[in-house]
Amino acid sequence: MKKILQIILFFIFGSYFCQNFQGLVSDENSIGIENVAISINSKIINQTNEKGYFLIAQPKESDTILFSKSGYLTKDILIKNFKQNNYKIILEKVQDIETVNLNEKKYKKVSHHYALKQKGNNRLIPYPNYEMGMKFKNNLGKSGFVSHVTLYLHKTDPEVRNTNVEINFYTIDSLTGKPKTKLNKNKIIYTPTSKSRKQVVINVETYNIPFPVDGVFASMKWLPNEFNDRKLGPSARYTLASEEELTYERLYGDWGLNGGQNPRTKSFINMMMGLEVYVKKTKNE
Repeated sequence: MKKILQIILFFIFGSYFCQNFQGLVSDENSIGIENVAISINSKIINQTNEKGYFLIAQPKESDTILFSKSGYLTKDILIKNFKQNNYKIILEKVQDIETVNLNEKKYKKVSHHYALKQKGNNRLIPYPNYEMGMKFKNNLGKSGFVSHVTLYLHKTDPEVRNTNVEINFYTIDSLTGKPKTKLNKNKIIYTPTSKSRKQVVINVETYNIPFPVDGVFASMKWLPNEFNDRKLGPSARYTLASEEELTYERLYGDWGLNGGQNPRTKSFINMMMGLEVYVKKTKNE
């Protein structure tokens, strides 16, 4: 016990005088995770010990730390945000998704888009690694599987180059309402073919993505391009102002609500996206 206390004090005072800091990586039950790889600028600089603790030497405020380990969802966070979280990171375990044969005997396809139908003319010009997610509430009262996702793309400015877009799906956190656990194990990439305004329908049946009773988040993440552009296409379309808070966004770190136009009336502009799902048939269908 005395030896452990000496080690903790060494880390604390060492961090204070040498501008280093100690952090902790744990699971959702607050149990430390060992051998988590810690990277900055794509370079592994350290890993956690058997208690989940690690040390980083003289990081910059602008650095982004990446935490990764097999069996867990990778997480990244800015140094300044890491400090605000008291130097603690929680990694979530990857959920196994049951492989399901989507056949007409057990499932029916519901061709209904759960996104808002209020089409606006506003658009988003994103940064690299910017991710925006749309919350799809399950109004069917039963679970299913995602069949297709529809992206509503705006016209991209001529001087802005397009990049690949990663499509992700997340569970909805019952406490915060934010995206939580990533559902797709494999990357789903959309490569734009033009800068025109259009609707893009992407078939995701082979990924076996569940549509839970609590609903699901579908997101777009703009990946960096070979030119290291700061502004990217394709642009995404927004809805008109609404009181529904359905859109969350992040550049790095935690998710936050998409900014509302008028805080007094709590009106929000949501992204435009659509889903089609398979649901189990009832006995009479």
